[in-house]
Amino acid sequence: MLKLSQEERAEITAAVDALALQLAAHVPLYWDEQGTGLVPLHPLLDTVELDAMFEATALTLLHPQSCTLAHGVSSLMVPLGEALALLAFSRHFPGALAQVMRIEACGNCVQEDRPAQRIR
Repeated sequence: MLKLSQEERAEITAAVDALALQLAAHVPLYWDEQGTGLVPLHPLLDTVELDAMFEATALTLLHPQSCTLAHGVSSLMVPLGEALALLAFSRHFPGALAQVMRIEACGNCVQEDRPAQRIR
């Protein structure tokens, strides 16, 4: 498990909250039974308006899953974290890159309480 100071935890939470608020202003957010945040794939792609090549690449990296919404309609959903990461590549969310960089900066300073596994 990662060891985070209270300051690092607050920094990451603030950055994720800022990104989630930006996204929620444009796309509905859902939660599954386990509490995982989910974002509908097609409205997300329509909102971020990525270049065609980048969108095709993003589609290979995302982990969409089919979910049935409360009103019985099925929709492809992606985890909230993956959706937030896409915001940094969209010209419609100019502040997103700064938030992703805040998260990355905290993540680079984090120490783990177990040694890294080596590939043999």
